[in-house]
Amino acid sequence: MTETAALIDRTTTAFQERHGRPMPEDNVWLLQRRAEHAALAKLLDSIRSRPDRAVHGAGCGTAPTGPVPISFDLDRHRRTRP
Repeated sequence: MTETAALIDRTTTAFQERHGRPMPEDNVWLLQRRAEHAALAKLLDSIRSRPDRAVHGAGCGTAPTGPVPISFDLDRHRRTRP
């Protein structure tokens, strides 16, 4: 959060110095950084408000207890496409 806020401050200050005016509020870069900052704040507030509800692994379920079977199609790249 602190680093994102500092990045926004540094960049908007540099823009002001370079162009002699503030960075426009509709600047795509600025909108995205503020959205990131707001998302981080929301995430941290959620975690702090219910620390007992934190989910490890994004709620993917339990980890398998043994090997996980996978298959590779080693000839797919050789097949012709219509």
